[in-house]
Amino acid sequence: MSTYTRLEFGLSIFLVILFLIPVGVIIFVAEESPFHQVSGEPVNEAVLATGITVTSVKDTTWNLPGAIGGKIYVLTDNTGEIVTVSTQSFDSGEAREAAIRLYNAHPVGHGKPVGSLVVLGQHLVYVTPANSNILARLAPELKKKVLP
Repeated sequence: MSTYTRLEFGLSIFLVILFLIPVGVIIFVAEESPFHQVSGEPVNEAVLATGITVTSVKDTTWNLPGAIGGKIYVLTDNTGEIVTVSTQSFDSGEAREAAIRLYNAHPVGHGKPVGSLVVLGQHLVYVTPANSNILARLAPELKKKVLP
């Protein structure tokens, strides 16, 4: 084997390792949000705690395996900003994680809507638009429900 070939081989191995180390760290450090039962309606409770106005509420069930029902909230604040918050409860952690994987499988603009997906126990909460002031106000209240 010539020196040039060994150098190419060594560089190839180095690049593969350079790529695998961050991927391995992400896999071992990242963890699923634990599946646990969150009582009540966490979005409604967060809205009441922050003083945001609910302009409408409708029942909905997403067309996904394990989805057992949720709500679509249209919210507004004193500045007139309007946000849609859709929630869905799942019967198992596997069904919820499958829905998250499906959401993340598409890049924005290619089947993935522009919004924020939040995990709250057995619920998925989808907020559009993602950069709203209402979401910034709701986030601290919703975070209180994240851990069992």
